[in-house]
Amino acid sequence: MSSTHVQTLRDAYAAFARQDVPGVMAAFHEDIEWESPDSIPFGGTYHGHEGVGQFFSQLPEHWEELRVEPEEFIDAGETIVVLIRLSGRGAGGSVDSKSLHLWRMRDGKAAAFREYPDTARVLQALGQQVPATA
Repeated sequence: MSSTHVQTLRDAYAAFARQDVPGVMAAFHEDIEWESPDSIPFGGTYHGHEGVGQFFSQLPEHWEELRVEPEEFIDAGETIVVLIRLSGRGAGGSVDSKSLHLWRMRDGKAAAFREYPDTARVLQALGQQVPATA
């Protein structure tokens, strides 16, 4: 089953790359829990398709350009780790860094997501002040 999980996520990343939000949402369980670091302006915990849709709707407010490119999928059954390349341009400049996405799968769909970006680089690209602890 886990290779099916990897394909589900590959399809979701491909849909995101072509800005096909319904295609992305098709990979998500209805009650998905989505976590992004609180230290970034659109960070926090979002619940369900509505919450994730709210998260996605905020991205254009902060990013002039954004690419999330998976480089490696680490298959651990119901848990999938994806090493990604995050690149984009915001009000403060550009970012090109590595990040990690942690997915938990249930019933063939993504039920939980947590991302681990380089928050200092993201904040700089967004034109935000970087806290001393970032």
